[in-house]
Amino acid sequence: MKTELKSNIGEFLGTFILTFIGCSAVAFDLLFKAFSSLFQVACIWGVGVVLAIYVVKSFSKACLNPAVSIGFAVLKKISVKQLIHHFFAQLSGGIVAGLLIFLLFISKIEEYELINGLKHSQETAAIFGEFFPNPISKDLKELSLISAFFYELTGTFILMLIILFLRISKNLSRVSPFFIGLTVAGLILWIAPFTQCGINPARDFGPRLVAYYFKWGDHAFPKPRLSFLSVYIFAPLLGAVIAAGSFAFFIKRVTQFGKSRKRQHSM
Repeated sequence: MKTELKSNIGEFLGTFILTFIGCSAVAFDLLFKAFSSLFQVACIWGVGVVLAIYVVKSFSKACLNPAVSIGFAVLKKISVKQLIHHFFAQLSGGIVAGLLIFLLFISKIEEYELINGLKHSQETAAIFGEFFPNPISKDLKELSLISAFFYELTGTFILMLIILFLRISKNLSRVSPFFIGLTVAGLILWIAPFTQCGINPARDFGPRLVAYYFKWGDHAFPKPRLSFLSVYIFAPLLGAVIAAGSFAFFIKRVTQFGKSRKRQHSM
């Protein structure tokens, strides 16, 4: 019971840390023009991921992402009960991080909207949840639902696959958080100009709920209505499931190949 509670606390705390650091970077970029490029924002997100994993990895699997948790569940690394607990802990971490971001930045957000003639805009709501096309980037005017779906699916597939391969390498266990953070930063550089790079349903939905209830209402969600479910919830979950299945298939084939080689040498 104590182990399970510690694991849930770890998932909550880790998701809170990475969401708070990452969303703060987005807020500073939009409201204060603190960064000169997406590269800097991506690096801060990566650092947030690294710190979050290191903080909680001693008492949690440090999934910190419902998509990663469901990938582990597919491989039977965690039980269905643990998966459900992870979902609630991670979502709670995202919500608390969103609340803190709101309290810290709301006055500057309102000032920014007043100066720029905005009201409840997606541009400021994007500090909390993701949108497609990215409203902060002025270069891309349109992006189809299907394209957005596959960006998020592919990004989460890559992230999940790298996490799984890092887990089987004992030599990389101490530095694996750095590689995971580097992967997240790289994915942000690639995907963020299109969909803001969610790849984490808890990081997206938790702060988005805060935006919905405290200021933005329906403006906190991208259009068409409920498209966030397919792009920022279902796509990452499906991407992780496909990655887990691909990983299991690869490991099985490698194991079979190794056994056949041993039989040949013994004959």
